[in-house]
Amino acid sequence: MKDDQSNPFRFVGRAGLGKPDATLAHAMCWFEGRFYLGTTTPKCNGPEDRARIMTHDPETGEWEVLFESPLLESTEECRARVAARSGEMGKRMAPPEAIAREFGVRSMAVFQGKGDPKPCLYAGVMSVWGGLVLRSEDGRTFEPVTEHGIDNDTYLSFRGLTPFEGKLFTSPAGTTSRDYADLNYVPNSLVYVSADPAGKEWQLASTEGFGDETNSAVFSLCAAHGWLYAGTANEKTGFQLYRTKAEGKAPYQWEKVLDRGAWRYHFNLSTSAMAEFGGDLYVGSGISGLGYDREFDIGPCAGELMRVHEDGTWHLIFGEPRITPDGLKIPLSGYGPGMNDPYNSVVWAMAEHEGRLYFGTHIWEPFDYAINGGGESLRGGYQLWSSADGEEWRKEIDEGFGSVTSTGLRTLQSTPNGLYVGTCVHTKLIAFQAKRHSGIQDINHPSCGFDVLLGH
Repeated sequence: MKDDQSNPFRFVGRAGLGKPDATLAHAMCWFEGRFYLGTTTPKCNGPEDRARIMTHDPETGEWEVLFESPLLESTEECRARVAARSGEMGKRMAPPEAIAREFGVRSMAVFQGKGDPKPCLYAGVMSVWGGLVLRSEDGRTFEPVTEHGIDNDTYLSFRGLTPFEGKLFTSPAGTTSRDYADLNYVPNSLVYVSADPAGKEWQLASTEGFGDETNSAVFSLCAAHGWLYAGTANEKTGFQLYRTKAEGKAPYQWEKVLDRGAWRYHFNLSTSAMAEFGGDLYVGSGISGLGYDREFDIGPCAGELMRVHEDGTWHLIFGEPRITPDGLKIPLSGYGPGMNDPYNSVVWAMAEHEGRLYFGTHIWEPFDYAINGGGESLRGGYQLWSSADGEEWRKEIDEGFGSVTSTGLRTLQSTPNGLYVGTCVHTKLIAFQAKRHSGIQDINHPSCGFDVLLGH
């Protein structure tokens, strides 16, 4: 699909906005009349791999860097953690003398707590020192409102920042230690809460794993129809979905809404995105990476989308028909897993914009072609879909908007300027795999860093 006048989406940022190794447009937010973008450089190999928070002016087309992570002198412990991370990313590097305090921005939210004079911008960031939550009153100066990892500095980051009932919720994501590194799985599967994050007052909002030791992480948080929802990753039996009113003292009482991957079991390994639309909660699922969990030998398979009502009943929007304890579930859209595309491994981002629900996917087709061949050139790229009722769907973007190495649509943000779309790009990795395994040389890619599009 080309960037032309027939398509409502156009590129407003290319090639990582000046940093080709910044492969993730990872978080977005609308704050005080401006659009904010948080970026991630996953390698975290040295002082150049720094998280940034930027803003875009749609009238001039200009981008401005409002915040860039400070550099800290690396300690022996930090160097060991960097080595573990570089090993996870496939290539060990010489330990740097200095490293960014944070290398990525994983989530952002606007919230006013007890100690905030007005709504402030909060950001959950990724750091080998241990994840942090940052706070800004003006959108330019950001200061930590947690210790590294809050109470466990082996937490890599914090995701899913969600305001609910006068409190701010978040969950740890990933592990950073000298022996082990992972972008998603955590030592403890928990939810944290603060009514006064400016005062650095954080508490546990849940018990570990909601009382189930097989829950390996909380992947998603979302407020909908008067409840706060939390979706887990569970490689043993499939994701679980819980909700709470957050009443009384923390940790709160949570009730289970969906179990065993909505009865698709571990083929729905985790929740991957959630959004409220039309008074209902929409829950996307999948298996991260290439739709296959190598450690537990699960998949490959494509993601699904469920709709949960306020009374706790649910419907399958697209996915695999099946008998459940709640009766026969047939996809209301008529589409099977991955919207009938087996390469759509994850529903990776969701947002409502101007009366329509949008979701973006992660697709591993380019990796398959790069490794296993299948033609003279690569094919694939993320997809963007939209619906006015959650049942009739329209494809807005296909095949990465012309960039075969744009494998994922990572984030969406509705604004008065339009709908912003942020991507994940794997140009260097796919090029390496293509040349090594199938001999494909020309991958016809426009850039190495993430892209940002704006739709009207």
